[in-house]
Amino acid sequence: MATSQDFYDSTDSWLNARSLHMQALLTPPVTPEGRSSLLEPQSPPVVLVRNQHTSLTAAVNPNAEEPADMDESGQCLDDVIATVLSSGDTPVAKRRVVVLRGRAGAGKSVSLEKLAEDWARGQVLQGYDLVLHVCVSECVAKWARKVREHSSVSEKEETMQNFLSLEDLLILAHPHLSSPTVSYVLKERSSSSTHLRLLLLLDGLDQTPHLPEISELLLTLPELPLCSDPLCPVPISHLLSSLAQGALLPTASLVITSRQVPDVYEMPRSVECVEVLGFSSSQRAQFFQLFLSGDGTLACKLSQLCDSVFSRYQLCSLPLFCWTLVIVGGTLQQFGTPLPETLTQLWAHITALSLTPTTSPAGPAQVPPARALLRGLAQLARVCSVDGRGFCSREELLSRNLEPFLSSPQLHAFLQEGVDIHGAQMFLFRCPMMQQFLVAVGFFLEDSGGSGSVEEQLRDLEEDMMEFGKLFVAGLSEPSQRAPLQGLLETQYAEEQAAAFQRWLEKHAQETLAGYSKERHMQCFHLLKETQNKTLVKQCMSSPGARLGISYGGLERADCAALSYVLSCAGEIQQLNLYSSRNLTSGHTSQLIPVFRMAPTIILSQSELAPASLTHLAEGLKGGATTHLDLSYCALGDEGLRVLCPALTHSSLHTLRIPVCKLTAACCKDLSAALAVCALHVLDLRGNKIADEGLKLISNALKSQQCKLQELSLHSCDVSSSAMHALSEALSCGHCALVYLDLTRNDLSDPGMTALSHGLSNPSCRIHTLKLVDCGLTGSCCAALASAVRSGGSLAELDVSCNDLGQEGALLLCERLKGPQCPLVSLSMTQCELTLPVFSALEEVLRGRSKLQSLALGLNKVGDRGARHLWGALKHTQCSLQDLDLEMIGLTDECVVELCEAVKAHGSLKTLILKNNSLTDSSVPFLVQLVQNCPGMKELNLQYNDLSEDVFEFMDSCSRIRY
Repeated sequence: MATSQDFYDSTDSWLNARSLHMQALLTPPVTPEGRSSLLEPQSPPVVLVRNQHTSLTAAVNPNAEEPADMDESGQCLDDVIATVLSSGDTPVAKRRVVVLRGRAGAGKSVSLEKLAEDWARGQVLQGYDLVLHVCVSECVAKWARKVREHSSVSEKEETMQNFLSLEDLLILAHPHLSSPTVSYVLKERSSSSTHLRLLLLLDGLDQTPHLPEISELLLTLPELPLCSDPLCPVPISHLLSSLAQGALLPTASLVITSRQVPDVYEMPRSVECVEVLGFSSSQRAQFFQLFLSGDGTLACKLSQLCDSVFSRYQLCSLPLFCWTLVIVGGTLQQFGTPLPETLTQLWAHITALSLTPTTSPAGPAQVPPARALLRGLAQLARVCSVDGRGFCSREELLSRNLEPFLSSPQLHAFLQEGVDIHGAQMFLFRCPMMQQFLVAVGFFLEDSGGSGSVEEQLRDLEEDMMEFGKLFVAGLSEPSQRAPLQGLLETQYAEEQAAAFQRWLEKHAQETLAGYSKERHMQCFHLLKETQNKTLVKQCMSSPGARLGISYGGLERADCAALSYVLSCAGEIQQLNLYSSRNLTSGHTSQLIPVFRMAPTIILSQSELAPASLTHLAEGLKGGATTHLDLSYCALGDEGLRVLCPALTHSSLHTLRIPVCKLTAACCKDLSAALAVCALHVLDLRGNKIADEGLKLISNALKSQQCKLQELSLHSCDVSSSAMHALSEALSCGHCALVYLDLTRNDLSDPGMTALSHGLSNPSCRIHTLKLVDCGLTGSCCAALASAVRSGGSLAELDVSCNDLGQEGALLLCERLKGPQCPLVSLSMTQCELTLPVFSALEEVLRGRSKLQSLALGLNKVGDRGARHLWGALKHTQCSLQDLDLEMIGLTDECVVELCEAVKAHGSLKTLILKNNSLTDSSVPFLVQLVQNCPGMKELNLQYNDLSEDVFEFMDSCSRIRY
């Protein structure tokens, strides 16, 4: 029977063991010097002891898409893990299970190592009595070696069948802990208050072949029976499943790393997922500075390389990739070799450096036949890719003639040795991307690639989930991209295979670019860029059917680099369409400067542009070929427009559209200065609050003899009558080039219209089109407006819709329209409270040799009686009308016979709009026959009348009828 003294002795022993464990966590292991594999990072303890750890970014919600800018929206991984494991702690804290998922090389292992060290230092997770970091793959390998070395054949079979217990696993992971200590930790206690709070950090499950997926370990499955005895040896899959589901150590919390993406909807609700996103751009820059502290220039070059080349595949967020890039970049710089320009070049350099023999103090190592090794690895990579696995058995390795290299460091630069859950020796590719690169190398090696046509082999790559396979094949088809492997490929390289691929690529590009899929276009652009063959790219891009004007909005930075490269090779492009590009950062637009310079039209409407992005856009406009720039609905703000204004004076810009861009009068001083001297012809400022102060500044620019502006839209710009005097002065200054002016939905009121009319009446005014829709006008200003219409000489199109002109004002305006002296050819008075006398006056206007060709009178309730005046005008030989809009004026079937007679007699009407009236099925035969008898009529619009489906088929017989 245990005494209280036994309890205190056990407790003292436990506290001593805990102290020993903390000391072991803070003592870095002694590691041998020498070059490790380029595909293998420094060990986590070494990174931490050298103070080279860089924080990572994480997301707690696994279902959310990766943030577009991790610098702004991501969270620090160390903080996230500590918070998830300790939030809401109570004296009797609940068990927590956290899945820490992320791609291979994302930094999960280093983060767990740091978490354990921070606990040992007393900085985090002090609610846990013991934190144990367990690398499952290493423990399984140790156990398998121990069994092979110290057991008989029968013992081996029995041990492999039962494998190991939880106690064995923890002692393998932490040999400094004695068996009594581990037994004390695992001991069941009668009182929950005396339970030790344990945290197990389970790592390396993905490096243990044949283990179930993480989601399966967390679910109760018949094939994974649970074990509750920590001393009972069971298969490792059963052991891990029992831990994950709480049958073993039911009060312990777990963090389990995984490269897989578990289905969170099928996992228990109690399991929390944390997504390891890797480095943000600022964290990556910090990493490069840490590892290249003596060479800030190289660190900056590597950061730029990540943004322009590797960001598309999110590689540059992976610490392992950044570590490899640091080593390769430093080595290439040492030999004066340029940094890689493509992903293929980078992996060709990695392969070449990994095949280079190392030296030792004892003398140079024996040089292995690198060509044979490369061929064998390519064959092995292909075999391992067929079913999506990244490992192979010893037998598969030997069957590819790689036995002579088993002790060679060059082989182990590509493969790491391990064991599966049954203890069998396995070899795993250190990096999935290297495996894919070797598959691509095999594509071009005689007797190493697949069989069938190029297209069939490429389809195999896609079916085998070769994310980068086709890209590497594209690069390796070009001599410049495979140059780092010079001397390793020449004697066995299948040149005809390379030529066949490039023929396929040219055909594929022409077919792809004839379609409308942005995603397929981008994939094609990346393949073309990877070849770095400008002649081939130009041939593909110059295809007559290429649709390069589709929207390429929402590009990644590397997409921008690929787009810029291929379009630069093409030499010309009619339109760069980046509609609705979200988060268009400086990194994106810096890649696009060459395209900005060459594109006649740039569409960036509804995009989000960072301030630095506008600087790059302005740089592209200066001296470039751009004549049309559309920034509609971009939240530029005054500061954004100020960035662009200096570029206007040094550009070829003809049209600038910046409606609804959150502009105010504050930007109009800079805009006015630019307008006074630039070549801009069209300026669209709709929906910006420039107000009277802003318009006065713009009006000053219009007076400049160098100002070329011809079209100005000020629709809904908060302008009032106060600014009309300044605008009127500009219009009558003698050299104002303005011919189109839109003042729609500004509260001009009658005084403003009267002031503006003075300028319009000036013989030197060139205004051709004037839009005054919904400007608060009444009949009081019609005398001045009528005078401007008659005497201005150039005003040909006038829209005064949605103003309460009334009968008196409208009649005054009609009086001025009579006779051929009036230049007006288009008049819109929709919803102007017009009456029957006004329609009668309009009949006189149309009969009296008026030049009016287009007349819109909708939403004036005059009914059939008012319309008869128009039918009478149409019958007159002097009537020049071609377009007539009578929407919603109250027409009925009673007017249709006369309408048809008038239109037929007129013979020149091209469009007749009868929408939203009260016409019924009985009118349809007359109207159909009318259109058939008038070949010059392009459209008869009957939409929203009282028509039934019974007449739809009848109207379908005439394609010029809309209903």
